[in-house]
Amino acid sequence: MNIKISMMMLLFSQLLFSSHLWAATVTVYSLEAMPYCGLINGHPSGIAIDILNEATKYGAPAFQFRFDIPWMRATQRVQYAKDELVAIIPFTRSAVREHQFKWVAEIMATEYRFYSYHRTVPVQSVGEIKHKTVGVVHGHAIIPMLANLGLRLDTGAKTAQKNILKMISKRFDVIADSDVIVMYNWKQAGLKMEELQVGPAIGQIKRVYIATGLDFPDDVAAKISEAVAIMKQNGELQKIYDRWL
Repeated sequence: MNIKISMMMLLFSQLLFSSHLWAATVTVYSLEAMPYCGLINGHPSGIAIDILNEATKYGAPAFQFRFDIPWMRATQRVQYAKDELVAIIPFTRSAVREHQFKWVAEIMATEYRFYSYHRTVPVQSVGEIKHKTVGVVHGHAIIPMLANLGLRLDTGAKTAQKNILKMISKRFDVIADSDVIVMYNWKQAGLKMEELQVGPAIGQIKRVYIATGLDFPDDVAAKISEAVAIMKQNGELQKIYDRWL
């Protein structure tokens, strides 16, 4: 009898824990990286924000977004989380990160490039900027790749728009970033698109995700992944892209 009671109590506690997970909200640490995500008039906005909020309608849990944690600290907090429902956006999948995180759902694909402003000609090759400083947003996934190319980096900018403005003010001649982010922030800064000089691609096409630590519950991750997959099939993802790009 005692064994049966113990088993029933264990099962009941597991059910309570499962219910708690579903009742809980996933805290998503977010980087100011519009149009993926950012704050507009104090409200979380952007492609990734809209996708996750919409995913809740398709069976994903609710999400709350935090922009107040420094990016590197947020990355470590998510990676090593044990008993917390925490995730991170926008997070680029890379070889270095591959086995350190759980890749829950793809937000969109992007391509990294070099960009310049008022050069005689756009950047043609890595070799010609070996002795130049390249501006990169602090904590960007591309930093290890650029460092391996032997480039001198300025990673002081906290946002893509600040990085662009530093280039405009001649703090450096070249920036490296995602095509989606640069195009959006160039327009937001009130700059003319014809003045943006597009250089060569850096590596292969990259994919931006909502990611979690390896101990994030598989069932919760699956619900998020399934919801985003449904949105891709029914056209909701494309509607969100069209709204921002």
